[in-house]
Amino acid sequence: MERKRILKNLILLVLAICLAASLCFMGCEEATRARYQPPAAETAPKPQTSDSEQPSGESDKISTADEETEDTGVELTDVKDVPIEPDGFNENLVDKHVRMRLEGSGTDVFALWGSGKPDYRYGPSIMKRDDGSVDAWFASPGDSKKEYDWITYRHSDDGGTTWGDEKVVLAPTPGSADFKSVCDPDVFYYDGYYYLGYTGTINEDGLCNNAFIARSENPDGPFEKWDGKGWGGLPVPIVYFDGIEIGWGIGEPSFVVVDDKIYIYNTLDSFSDVYGWVRATELHTADLTDPLWPGKLTFEGISVIRSDYTDSDQYTYEDSDSWDVAYLEDSHKFVALTTNRRFTDESCLLYYESYDGISFDRVSELNTDVIAGCHNCGIMTDERGHISNEDRTIIGYAYSGTGASKWGVWATRFAPVVIDYTDEIDRSDEGAENLKQKISIDESLLGSGYIMLLTDQLTYTAAVSGKVSIKYYVMDSYRRKSRIDADDVKIEKYDETFLKVNEDNTLEPLRSGQSIVRVEYGGLRRDICIRVLPDDCDDAQIKEFYPVCTHYDVSVKEPIILKVRLLAVFGDYELHELSGYEINSYNIKFSSSDLSVCQVKKDGTLKPISPGKTVINAKGDNCTFTLEVYVRE
Repeated sequence: MERKRILKNLILLVLAICLAASLCFMGCEEATRARYQPPAAETAPKPQTSDSEQPSGESDKISTADEETEDTGVELTDVKDVPIEPDGFNENLVDKHVRMRLEGSGTDVFALWGSGKPDYRYGPSIMKRDDGSVDAWFASPGDSKKEYDWITYRHSDDGGTTWGDEKVVLAPTPGSADFKSVCDPDVFYYDGYYYLGYTGTINEDGLCNNAFIARSENPDGPFEKWDGKGWGGLPVPIVYFDGIEIGWGIGEPSFVVVDDKIYIYNTLDSFSDVYGWVRATELHTADLTDPLWPGKLTFEGISVIRSDYTDSDQYTYEDSDSWDVAYLEDSHKFVALTTNRRFTDESCLLYYESYDGISFDRVSELNTDVIAGCHNCGIMTDERGHISNEDRTIIGYAYSGTGASKWGVWATRFAPVVIDYTDEIDRSDEGAENLKQKISIDESLLGSGYIMLLTDQLTYTAAVSGKVSIKYYVMDSYRRKSRIDADDVKIEKYDETFLKVNEDNTLEPLRSGQSIVRVEYGGLRRDICIRVLPDDCDDAQIKEFYPVCTHYDVSVKEPIILKVRLLAVFGDYELHELSGYEINSYNIKFSSSDLSVCQVKKDGTLKPISPGKTVINAKGDNCTFTLEVYVRE
C-alpha cells in the first residue's frame, strides 16, 4: 500500500532525532524477530555439489547465456558446453554472480486516461503458464471512500503482448481485519489452488498493516480467505504486525516454492527506540504439504535491512521498496528485485542474490531503459516463483514519470529482461542514466468491460424479520457506475441459519448477530456485511477484545518497539483496533507475571529484559485475556 506519505512528517521527526543511531543500524541484523519459532538460522554456506547430487525434480529446462553482450570489463560466464543435470541445475554457476539487463524500455500495460484523478495498477504479480500465456494481478484504487484498494486481474494469451479485459478479483471483507484495503498482490500455484498473498488493514490512516492470504481454484477467483482455521471465513493475517501504531506495519508478501517448502518474504516497516525508522524484509517458511500451513509459519529471520543508510561499499539506500523474489533453476540461487530512490527522478531498479534464500547480497542497480519515478516492481516467474532462461522473462513496475509528484497518478510498464552470470559482480549500470520521460495518455490500454460489482452500502443493519433491500451497480475501467436490477444478482454465499433470501431477492434476517454475504453478477463478486443488533445494543460498549498475536517469541535486542495490539468488538459488532489512548480510556490494564523477563507499559508496549518466559495479562471492565512471551538473547 502506497499511503506511506501519511507517515512522512512523523518519519522526518523521528529521523531527525535518531539520525546518528540510524547510521549504525547495520549492527541490528542479529536482533531478528521470531514470533513463531526459535532464532533465525545463521547465514548458510554456499551449497556443496557433487556428481552424486540427486535431481530435485524442479524442471528439465536448461539455461544458456549465448547472446552477444557489450564490453563491461566483466567476464561473462560461458555455460554452453557445461554438462547440465536432469533438473537443469548447472553446478558451475554456483560461484558466479547474477546479472540482469533490460532489453529495451518495454511497453505500458496500464496508462492514464485523462481523468486527472489518481489511478494505478501497481505491484504486479506476473505468472507465465506452460502454454505461454500470462496471468497478472495488480493493486488498483478501491471506491476511494470506504475501501482504499482492490486487486485486479488480467490475462494475456500471447505472452504479454496484448491483454484481455480486467476485473476485480479481491476486495476487503466488511467488518473484518482487512476491511479498509487489500493491495500488494503476489500469487503462486500449488496442488490445485492459486494462493494470493496481500496486504490489508483496518486502520483509517493506512497504517498497522498485516499480511493475509486467500486461495482459489481459478486465477480470477472466487478467492476464499484464510480465517485462522481454514478457508472462507473472516480473514485472519498469516503475519501480524506487532509494533506501535504509527508504523506502516507488515505486508507486501512475495512467494517462492522450492519442492514443498514455501518461502514468504514480507516488508517490516516500523520504529525503534534505538535505531529510529526501521524498514526491512523478513522471511517466513512453511511446509505446503500441511493443509493448515498458513497458521504454522516458521520465522527464519531478517533477510535485509532497507532503512535509509550508506553501507560499507558506500552504496546509499534511500526509500528502498518492497521485494519480489524468484528462484533461478539453473543456479539454484534466489534473486530479489526492488526499487531504490522510488518515486524520484533518480529512481532505479535494484536486485540482490542469495545462495540460501535467507541472506541476500546487493548486486547492482538497473538504470538503463528504466523510467523515472519507478516503484513497486515485480518479475515474471512460473507458477512456483521459478525462472528458467529458456523462458522469456518480464520485469513490471509502476512509475510516475519525470517531474511528477501527485500521489497515485501512475502508469505500469512491462519490459523484457535478460538474466545471465558473471565471474565478478557487474555494477556497470549504476553509473547510467534512467529515462527522463513523462506518462503518456493511452485509453486503449483500458479494458472494455465492467470490472467491479458495487452495492449502495458495505454494511447493512436490520431488525429480525425485517427486510434488507440492496441497490446494485457495476463499475467500468473509467470508474463509471451503472445501476443494475437486483433480480439479476445472485446471492451466492450466505448463512442459512442467519438469514433467508426472499423471492424478490431481498434478505430477511432470522436472528441477531453478524454475517458475511457474497453477491455475484456476470462473474463479478463482492462481500457485504449484514448486522442484526440486539435490543440492548450499546455501540459505545466493548463486547470483547483480543490481541492480534497470542504468542511472542522475541529477542532482548528486538529491532522494533513491540506492542500488544488489541482488536475490540463493540456492541454494534463494529471491529476496531485500539490505540494507546483508547486502551487507557477504556480502563484496560496490563500486567506481566515476571517483570525480570519482560515489562509491559500502560499502552501495551513490551520491553524484553532477559531470557525466560512470562505471561502478559490484559483486563478490562468485562473481558480479559492472557498471552505468553518467550524472550531469548
